[in-house]
Amino acid sequence: MITKLEFLKKHRLIIYHISLWLGYIVLTILAGLFKSPKAYSTGILYFFFTYLPDIYAFYLCWYIYSLYTYPLKAWRLIIGLIFAHASYAVFWYITGYYIRPFVWPDGPTPRAFQFFDFITLNLYKFIKYALLSFSLFYFRQSIKREKELKIIEKEKFDTENAFLRAQINPHFLNNTLNFFFAKSLPLSQELADGIMTLSKIMRYSLEMDKDDRMTLIEEEIEHIKNVIKINQLRFNNKLQIDFSVNGNTDNVRLIPLILITVVENILKHGNCTDNLHPVKIALSINETDHHIRLSTWNKKKKGPKELSSGIGMENIKKRLANHYKKGVALNINETEIDYSLELTLPYNKVTDHQEKPSSSDNLGFLEHFKIPQIKPQPYAS
Repeated sequence: MITKLEFLKKHRLIIYHISLWLGYIVLTILAGLFKSPKAYSTGILYFFFTYLPDIYAFYLCWYIYSLYTYPLKAWRLIIGLIFAHASYAVFWYITGYYIRPFVWPDGPTPRAFQFFDFITLNLYKFIKYALLSFSLFYFRQSIKREKELKIIEKEKFDTENAFLRAQINPHFLNNTLNFFFAKSLPLSQELADGIMTLSKIMRYSLEMDKDDRMTLIEEEIEHIKNVIKINQLRFNNKLQIDFSVNGNTDNVRLIPLILITVVENILKHGNCTDNLHPVKIALSINETDHHIRLSTWNKKKKGPKELSSGIGMENIKKRLANHYKKGVALNINETEIDYSLELTLPYNKVTDHQEKPSSSDNLGFLEHFKIPQIKPQPYAS
């Protein structure tokens, strides 16, 4: 059972508009009542039909403004207002010469119809209510945009604070990895190899700005391989992941950390240890139409899943929408059993020699040590 207070909150805007129009009509009637008490003491229904075309013009113009002002579509706006004026003139004529004399036979007699006088007065009244409608519409839009700006500023402030709180001190990371590597080298080549891989992953992540600057796809591919490699170490080389790259990757650029987010999503939520149904990750570069295509397939993980914020794919969609205006396609097919994704995006070729900025903390010190590569063995159940 809806309460009176809930009803008022739900229909607050409608009640607000009705109250304003009733107030406007009553004030107009009261102003005329002092001049001619006899004429204005009866015929309430007559006055309702008098102002009904004006109310119609006000809200019709409001609707047209909402369609064609943000963003501005000038020609459609002009055509819409012309149509609004024409329909308002017809409505005004019908109410003035047919409806009002019918609802109040003893009321004032309609003035003799003269086309020029009718159009002139009608146009004046239409412009008045169209301008009134635009003023209130613009005022309401300004308030709405001010609220949206405050929300955006708050989200930006919260994001910057979260970034600062989560930021890793590169000096601390460098010293810690150096210490761990030195301690692990005489003990375990596998552990030392894992620390080297971790250093590459962290260096790549730290070098990527929060802005969507471009990076070479070869570096993104190397980052994906490192992430898969360190996860192989985590799971004792039991991961079954088929990662393939087709096409010429030379000098191909894209925004960073898009492809790796898809891979990390698979590692979190996919069943990556089933040797009968290995994870498929295929990356292809089409030099004909200058498009990158990433196709993935994986079975879903059963049982407990890793904790996730759930913002990975949403982050991808926002970054793609912000950076690429067209040429991007993201298709996801998800069932109870499996998950597949296809991502297509345009790419740019590097024309001039551009050196990637190096990390001031020189996290590449581990690369000077020669460590045998660990080859993951197929997992047999």
